Amino acid sequence: MKNKLFALFITASLLLAACGTAPAANKPVNITVFVGFGAGSDPDSMEALKTIASEYNSSHTDIQMEFTFSTWEEHASKFSTLLAGDLTPDLAFPIGIQGIAEFFDEWIDIAPFIKEDKYDTSDFYGPALELLNYPDKTIGLPVGVYPSIVFYNEDLFDKAGLSYPPSAYGDSNWTYDQLVELAKTLTLDENGNAANSAGFDAAKINQWGWGGWCGPFRTIPGKFGGNPLGMDAEYKTAEMNTGGYLEGAQFLHDSIWVTHVAPTSEELSSSFGGADNPFEGGATAMWECFSWMAYAYPTFNNFNWNVAPIPAGPGGDIVSPTNADTFAISAHSKNPRQAWEVAKWLIEPEMLSRVCGILGCMPSRKSLAENWVKDMSEEYSNVDFQLFVDSIQYMDASPNNEEWVPNYQKVWDATENTADILRTDGAADVQETMDTLDAEVQGYLDEYWASK
Repeated sequence: MKNKLFALFITASLLLAACGTAPAANKPVNITVFVGFGAGSDPDSMEALKTIASEYNSSHTDIQMEFTFSTWEEHASKFSTLLAGDLTPDLAFPIGIQGIAEFFDEWIDIAPFIKEDKYDTSDFYGPALELLNYPDKTIGLPVGVYPSIVFYNEDLFDKAGLSYPPSAYGDSNWTYDQLVELAKTLTLDENGNAANSAGFDAAKINQWGWGGWCGPFRTIPGKFGGNPLGMDAEYKTAEMNTGGYLEGAQFLHDSIWVTHVAPTSEELSSSFGGADNPFEGGATAMWECFSWMAYAYPTFNNFNWNVAPIPAGPGGDIVSPTNADTFAISAHSKNPRQAWEVAKWLIEPEMLSRVCGILGCMPSRKSLAENWVKDMSEEYSNVDFQLFVDSIQYMDASPNNEEWVPNYQKVWDATENTADILRTDGAADVQETMDTLDAEVQGYLDEYWASK
């Protein structure tokens, strides 16, 4: 009897203990999202993104997300510091093609996630998807796109008695040669003489017909039939002193120093206060730039303006150099699957529309194009924003002007330094200048492959 009572006591004790100790609840997985490789780190954007994070967290119990921010100027050093300290964020969002190239080996292949989830990518622009498919991996899905377009000042065309550039793609006469001819009439010295008149004084220009290209030099060669990367498909042989690279360099040089339709670096600095935006002052008739120039639209309010298609190059190539935002999952993330779930949520149609409103990008989903055009047109009713959408089919998807190459930063800097020579030195021999660049880049390629 005593043994039975003891046994009952033990059993009851165990039951009470079991009832008194509740099982530990599973803690949510925390996903850190790094903002700094692109837009999103200004005060207003940060607050808006934090609001989005709060909405996600209130509706999810298994995953919680948090944005961490860096300025563009400090993004590379801050991300490197986090990487070295084993504090790498799980997800970079948004991140452009250049950001991917800066830390190319850090990003994982998301193709298995896409396949496993049977994720439907048909709503994304085809060229934007192509942009993110590398030989060995797919890095992200499209978030926003920033195609190039030709901005033009209607008032300057009206004053010169010239017809506006074409309003749609398909005009075979709209070439860079025709653009230069228009720009000659629209380039004026201080006495009102045009660049194609006998009395024109190239040393005293106060209105330019062509502001040039706002992007890096690598946006130019594709327009002349070249590879924007300036090397062969194996990344082993530099090709920057021939073909489209050479033709593009000659066009850039001649538009400044021969036809005088575009400003020199010195003129950009003295007349426009810097090279960022020669269009906003109203003294430039045409300028090619990316759609991320939307931040500057309010500065265009002192004149009437519109947009035109990208002209064709000498071989008939129409190339709209494009920047693009995506997301990238870190190879050091301890929770890549959960990072993927957060990324998917951020690019669902309704959320992506909000995100692009914050970042200033065109949504990468075709289903959102009509509303984007409508929203932009409500503020700038005379501007043909449909042309931005139409330009996407001409984007430089593969290869892209920001795409990875060996010794990326060294090659990038060498190319930009050479473009500066073309803009600042009217006596520069273009062939010799590009020969020098080609030899320098070849050295960087050899250095890279020797280390492998």
